[in-house]
Amino acid sequence: MKINMAHGSGGKASSELMEDIFGKYFNNEILARMEDAAVFQINGKIAFSTDTFVVNPIFFKGGDIGKLAVCGTVNDLLMMGAEPKYLTAGFILEEGLDKDELETCLHIEFQTWDRKQHCQ
Repeated sequence: MKINMAHGSGGKASSELMEDIFGKYFNNEILARMEDAAVFQINGKIAFSTDTFVVNPIFFKGGDIGKLAVCGTVNDLLMMGAEPKYLTAGFILEEGLDKDELETCLHIEFQTWDRKQHCQ
């Protein structure tokens, strides 16, 4: 199945994409609410960064777009003297992207996050 314009509409197709694919990887008490924004209490100082990329092909020698995004974000935080504890992510999905490829990227992205020391 392919990503199409309806997946960005905020309607049924968006909801299904969020639940069926993104929900497998981005799942916690706050995100499970499937709201338009996450609200949480933060005490103290934090560093925050999210990297997104547009590359073709999305899988390339030595990595893929998901690994690139995680390592870019981890690098940004480390350069600020922060300790990466949580992952934020942004996605730019091209119409026609195969959903299986998207899921593979998400899987690799979260494997990379779990082993984030490999980004350093």
